[in-house]
Amino acid sequence: MNESYLLFKVLTGAIASCFLAAGSFIILKQYAKKKYMASLYMGISWFGFMLEALLDTLSRLATLINGPASFLLRLSYLSLAPGFLGVLALVDSISRDGIESRRFSIIIFLLGINTLVLLVPVDDPALNLSYNMVISIGLFISSYSLVSHVRIYLNVPDSLRRVAMINVIGALNVSVMYVVVNILESIFPNVMPPVSRLFEAVGAFLQTMMFSHNEQLFYVLPFKTQRLIVYDTIKGISLFTHEWSKEGAQLIDEDLFSGILQGMSMIVNESIQKGHVREIKMERGVLLINYDNMHPLAFVIIASKSSIALNQGLASFRVKFVQRFTDALSREERDIPVEPAELLVKECFPFIPQFV
Repeated sequence: MNESYLLFKVLTGAIASCFLAAGSFIILKQYAKKKYMASLYMGISWFGFMLEALLDTLSRLATLINGPASFLLRLSYLSLAPGFLGVLALVDSISRDGIESRRFSIIIFLLGINTLVLLVPVDDPALNLSYNMVISIGLFISSYSLVSHVRIYLNVPDSLRRVAMINVIGALNVSVMYVVVNILESIFPNVMPPVSRLFEAVGAFLQTMMFSHNEQLFYVLPFKTQRLIVYDTIKGISLFTHEWSKEGAQLIDEDLFSGILQGMSMIVNESIQKGHVREIKMERGVLLINYDNMHPLAFVIIASKSSIALNQGLASFRVKFVQRFTDALSREERDIPVEPAELLVKECFPFIPQFV
């Protein structure tokens, strides 16, 4: 490689490292505030890719000044491990709200082999083998990631369609464009401009901004949330309802549903003396139920599956609902003002996509 080509590669690598560092900081800041596991995984992946970009850039710089280029290049390959594992965990999290252990274990095994190869004290053969392994793992993970982000786009409500499309463009840059351009750079050195890092960095930053400002994207695929119901456990009547989706809504009458659910809970409690029913699982859905200890109230979410995020949101909503409407709950008629209650829904469940 000629000197000007290396200098340009150093420049693009430095710019990419800055973008990736900024993306990692922004999304980890969201994790510190909201505790979404998906944002943690995204932050780890961008941090790993930032380390790889930085070390690779330093290795190019070391080549110019006759420094330890080979050592820095090996470190850059090793630093891809948190990046790859972070992306894999992120994709599993946004697809199924959990990590698929078998696939994760296979990638860890392959990365372990790559680490052993890099520890072999030889030059070009080991590095070439490691590069090929990294490219192969990267192609698999990037393809898997891109498919998941396309699925998000196909399932979002209309209000998030534009945001989801920008996210797909970002994922396309991080995955396909970066890998393809990187391969072309290695095949045609000094001919193909070394801009693959910029595709990766700009794509990662786009995804960071979309997810950090539209957290609903994290939870489009893992579960579908239909309705929130607050009902009086003594009278068995509904006090407040919020709908996220119209799916199945025509089949449910609020007061009838509340009465049936309360009757079922009382029968089960009286029969086996094990306390309130907290969760009811069905073939294609689940009811999550949270009771208040001070007032005869039950808070119910109808969703396609259970989730830690849903349970935590429901618990938070119960506490804030009781605090906000203490006076209304002490009156006989118990009229709950709709607008303030809706604001509480947005505050406690900002991650649930709104389809209606």
